[in-house]
Amino acid sequence: MSKNTQQKNNSSPLLILALDFGGSSTKGIYSTSMRNQTASLVMEPEVVKISNDSVASEVLGATEPENAAWINYMGETFAVGYLAKRKYYANQGLQELKYERAIAKTLAFVWAISEKLQLGQKFRLALICLLPPGEFENRHSFHRNLQAILAGFITPTGKIQVKLTEFKCLPEGAGIYLAYQKKLGQQIKTKTIGLVMVGYRNASVLISDKGIVAPDGKTSELGMIRLLEKVVARTSGQNPSQLAPAVVTAGSDISTTPLTKLLKSTSNINKRHELMQIQASIKFARNEYAAVLTNWLDQVVPRSIVSEILFCGGTADYMRRELNSHYSGTSCLWGVGANIPTQVDSFGLGSRLADVYNVFLYFSQQVS
Repeated sequence: MSKNTQQKNNSSPLLILALDFGGSSTKGIYSTSMRNQTASLVMEPEVVKISNDSVASEVLGATEPENAAWINYMGETFAVGYLAKRKYYANQGLQELKYERAIAKTLAFVWAISEKLQLGQKFRLALICLLPPGEFENRHSFHRNLQAILAGFITPTGKIQVKLTEFKCLPEGAGIYLAYQKKLGQQIKTKTIGLVMVGYRNASVLISDKGIVAPDGKTSELGMIRLLEKVVARTSGQNPSQLAPAVVTAGSDISTTPLTKLLKSTSNINKRHELMQIQASIKFARNEYAAVLTNWLDQVVPRSIVSEILFCGGTADYMRRELNSHYSGTSCLWGVGANIPTQVDSFGLGSRLADVYNVFLYFSQQVS
């Protein structure tokens, strides 16, 4: 390649993107070579295959690109995020491997950001993403497929051609560990640390011994969805996606105030009865879920070998009281790496953004 050709290729915009394919939402942190400004983007997790004719239908009104995202590649069209959820009643895909939907989600993110930043139809991408330890082996096939598909795919604004210049995949929780490693410095080489990530879909564990993270991380399906399913089974007319924000806001004391928006009854007497039923169901589900989760953690995070346990993920925060109680004899750490600038955390996710944000910081330094 001549020097002039190389300079021409590198003159196109470079998008630096970190993605976390969470069960409750897909979270991204990004910046570009043109702007020294970091921002976040969050999309609903739904993805659904639709007919090519469907996307040609008229849409009334205007919205942000992430709310109208669809992509076409290899002859198939997929609605992603809000569009998939609201127009096509798609599901969250909690029974599928995360990486299987990750290509459609990545393409939708890349298009939405390109629209926000006016990157044009051709640009470069440096991508880092998070996968559960149990799916980490899929990173190579994900990389190969994504690289080929990014070279040319169709979006609501036409064909986009993206050159994947750099790619890295890390296990979920890696961002929290990197933030703690930076804080401790050389001292991390003297510790055995259990890194516990509990999210909406999965619970994952990584073990760091004397600064080396073991490659055989563990993943289970014991995310918050298991708790919500138990609540659904003991109530009427509820579903997990509606329950989740109210249950989290109700907290460990299960305040009834956030739960009133869940009520389906119309009479005051029935409303009071339904409210008590929902509250009791959450209490029962929370206790049962805590027992199941800690039983699994005892198998994969032996307290006899770890000196500290680093908890992260929105569900871990929600279950903080029970986890602290269960590990009362072990040093438990919370909120590591969660100091996220307000201008970056524009969606108000707080600690739920910490993992992907710290991975972005690590990756952007490597890319630059």
